[in-house]
Amino acid sequence: MSIFQIAFDNLKRRKVKTIFLIVALTLGVAMVVAMNSIVEAMRLELGNELDKFGPNIVITPRYQGQEMYYGGTLTYDVKPLTESDIPIIGTIPDRESINIVSPKLVGAVTLDNRSVLIVGMDNKKEFNMKPWFSLKELYGATPGEELIDPALLDLPDNGLILGSKVAGIYGAKAGNTMTVNDQEFMVFGILEEFGSEEDGLVFANLAVVQNLLGCAGIYSTIEVSGFCNNCPIEDMASQITTALPNARVTALRQAALVREETINRFETFGYIFSVVALLLTILYVITSMLSSVNERTLEIGIFRAIGFRRSHIVQLVLLEAFFVSVAGGFLGFFAGNVIARIAGPFLAQIKVTVPLDAKLLLPAISISVIIAVLSSLYPAIKAANLDPMEALRFI
Repeated sequence: MSIFQIAFDNLKRRKVKTIFLIVALTLGVAMVVAMNSIVEAMRLELGNELDKFGPNIVITPRYQGQEMYYGGTLTYDVKPLTESDIPIIGTIPDRESINIVSPKLVGAVTLDNRSVLIVGMDNKKEFNMKPWFSLKELYGATPGEELIDPALLDLPDNGLILGSKVAGIYGAKAGNTMTVNDQEFMVFGILEEFGSEEDGLVFANLAVVQNLLGCAGIYSTIEVSGFCNNCPIEDMASQITTALPNARVTALRQAALVREETINRFETFGYIFSVVALLLTILYVITSMLSSVNERTLEIGIFRAIGFRRSHIVQLVLLEAFFVSVAGGFLGFFAGNVIARIAGPFLAQIKVTVPLDAKLLLPAISISVIIAVLSSLYPAIKAANLDPMEALRFI
């Protein structure tokens, strides 16, 4: 009979202790997996929230005059942003983290004898970057019809999208005709009220606005959004600054700083909680294996008497711990994911579903094996050092 078979048979004979050992290892590993899964889900949700905030990076010309968020009159010693800057942005080392690059030109125009700010943009890029943009009116839509996502629309060259405040001032409706710098345009859509500066703006196609303002190939600002679950925003901003030395590059992460700090604190708490759980598991395994060795003094003495070496006894005890630990790690992986899915929304206030990460299976089993084997070393050495003559006195 091989030593593997002996170890396996020993575990079957001691079913209750074996089950308790597996349960202890399962709980210890489950706590580690659950905490890791919850933290990863929190980071995933943070990335989704950042995406909703719109641009992560804003690029404007570097100048000394008065500034505007959407642009303004550049008064002196300025090198404006141009079409040639767009491909340069795509050459930065972290270019794979770039999601959308949305250039805009902003300037003052006359709209039906009143001065307003008009924004020239690629509407699909702009509205994909800012998913909170929605239309309350759309030319051609019937009353009560669900409005199409503005990111899916093709804005015609003679079309305008009005902010809610501008539409209110003019009493404009979708389909109305308005004059911009002596050129006729149609109100293609009206945005919902957001309570922000967009309410007072007029939007049109970028090329059209460049023509109206006499600024062909010129941009007031370029906004960049990244894939925020992975993107290194500050690094990307630094790289763009190096690539465009005449531009001012600003990373916008303030909106997520508080949430990110909460995640870091929860992660620290998770690590501490996991370490405590693993320490308790180690203590239980050591105690259980020592008790097992003491109960099997006679059995070990017989093994030694029939020719088993000390190394064989050590191997026997460690093999028993290995078999139990593999089962505990496997069960702990699934138990941890279940705990994360149930407890995550309550512990961390997360709304996303905690994903089942198969990559954690091997680490879970590894942690269980390491804990069980290391915890069993002392009991194994103690068993190997038993005097066979002393053990046989119990016969």
